[in-house]
Amino acid sequence: MKTELKNICKSFDGKEVLRDVSAVFRPGFTCMMGQSGIGKTTLAKIIAGLVAPDSGEIIGTNGLKFSVVFQEDRLLDWETALGNLLFVSPDRERAVALLTEANLGENLHKKAADLSGGMKRRVCICRALIADYDVLILDEPFKGLDAELKLSIMQMVKTHAAGIVICITHDESEAEFLGGKKFVF
Repeated sequence: MKTELKNICKSFDGKEVLRDVSAVFRPGFTCMMGQSGIGKTTLAKIIAGLVAPDSGEIIGTNGLKFSVVFQEDRLLDWETALGNLLFVSPDRERAVALLTEANLGENLHKKAADLSGGMKRRVCICRALIADYDVLILDEPFKGLDAELKLSIMQMVKTHAAGIVICITHDESEAEFLGGKKFVF
C-alpha cells in the first residue's frame, strides 16, 4: 500500500500555497516539516480528500479510510471523553484502555466541553487511534501538552498507530522520536 502525489498545485484566492509537490507515503511514520504557512496542512487535507488540488495527481487513496487529528480539537463538546471515542468505534474496552493510557481514566465520563485543553488534545488523539483507518494524519497533535505528558502520548501514538502515518510537526525532537522518514518543505 502506498499513496503517491505527483505535481500537486494549490492556490487560495490567487495565492499559491503548493507548487509541483510530489511525494510517496508508505506504511510507517512520515513527518512533514517546514515553516508555518508553507502548505503542510493544505497538503494533508488534499491527501485526505478534504480539499481538491488545482492540478496534479493523487494515486492510491481510492477506498482508503482516513483518521485525522486536526490542529483544532473538533470534539463533540456535549459528549463525554469516552463518548467521543465510542462515536467512531463500538469497542468500549479499547476506548477505555486508550483513554486510561492517555492519563484520562478519571475523566472518562466528563463532558468534552469541561476538559482542559491538554485533556481535549489527548481525547482527539485517542479518538483518531481507535478509528478504523488506513491512513492516520496528525496535524501538530502534541501542541499544548507539557513535556512529560507529551513524551508519554508520543510513545502511545508510536505504539498504537498503524498503516500510513503522516505527522505534521515543527518540532525536530518529535520527528526524531517518531522515527520514519521526513518530508521537508
